[in-house]
Amino acid sequence: MRKGTVTEKLSLTTCVLIAACVAACASDHQVSPWGAARRPHLAAYVAPPDLDGHLRAIDVEAAELGLKLEVELRGALPRRGGEVVLRGYGGTDAIGRRTSAVRVATPRGVVMAAGPLDSGRADRSQATQLIPSLLPGAEPDATEQLGAFRSGTDLNGDGAPDVVLRNEAGALEIWAVQPFGTARYAVELAAPPRFALDVDHDGTLELAGRIPVAEGDPIAPELLDVAGFEGGRYTHRGGAARAFHAARAGGPGAGGQGKPKEPEKDDAARLRGALERAWHALLAGRPAAEALAALDREPVPPALREAFAAHRARVAGAAPASPGGAPALEEPRGPSRAGAPTRPQGASETPDRR
Repeated sequence: MRKGTVTEKLSLTTCVLIAACVAACASDHQVSPWGAARRPHLAAYVAPPDLDGHLRAIDVEAAELGLKLEVELRGALPRRGGEVVLRGYGGTDAIGRRTSAVRVATPRGVVMAAGPLDSGRADRSQATQLIPSLLPGAEPDATEQLGAFRSGTDLNGDGAPDVVLRNEAGALEIWAVQPFGTARYAVELAAPPRFALDVDHDGTLELAGRIPVAEGDPIAPELLDVAGFEGGRYTHRGGAARAFHAARAGGPGAGGQGKPKEPEKDDAARLRGALERAWHALLAGRPAAEALAALDREPVPPALREAFAAHRARVAGAAPASPGGAPALEEPRGPSRAGAPTRPQGASETPDRR
């Protein structure tokens, strides 16, 4: 029997790798195309880089799933790792509901395969919509591609290009892209991140979210939290977030930059301001007993007692779990496994599709 040449062997390995990527993406649409192993197969390191081949594999899969390409972005991998291609797709599921999907490819493989979600899936929390660009101060538009903070660029200064995804409820996720995989940054925030702000004007965005308020709420405080990128994760425990909350809380350490005090025309406005100041004081790291005691000294008329009690409970929930710092109010999804070659510090992976 004739022995295969090196070229033939490499070509065969490439075909096997592409087939493996297609099978993984089409089978469960999870973020990692490497399956339960959560790391590239050995063939990925042996096969020559082939970005065009991986994009063709994605085209085949998208056609089989009835997905239409809506957005394509390109970026550069660190350390001359080559180009990265981000694609956002749209489609319709079996019951006529709009679906979305994201595929990210590098010369080494299809490193992200998120969505589409099955029509019968009860848990719709997985983010499957590509957000091309973040615009500070507003919930992002899935068609906006001209913003400075664009998917496929390094959004947080750690050297890796990032991908911004959104789930059906509007919550954002940010993922780091490396040649052989992607990993989601952990987020510590008191509310689901839905938009971004540059609170310290340093050119790097902080994630932000508000506690939802029911329509017609008589007090309707704005309970806003922010998370800056520090230590490999987005956290409201860091310096930028604490300074933001201290400024809004007023009093010691505010530096004269606090949120302008709302004219107290009525009881609702007075209580709204008190709730917001207590919220920001707690997230700035000030003593919980002091902040809540000041809140409890506010006179509350009978008509507002029920609403005030509900908001006070939310504010109290932002108090530190221990004297050492603020609580982690959102746990990252998925297992934390040290040592993965594409995993930035503090990131977590999305669980397999069930």
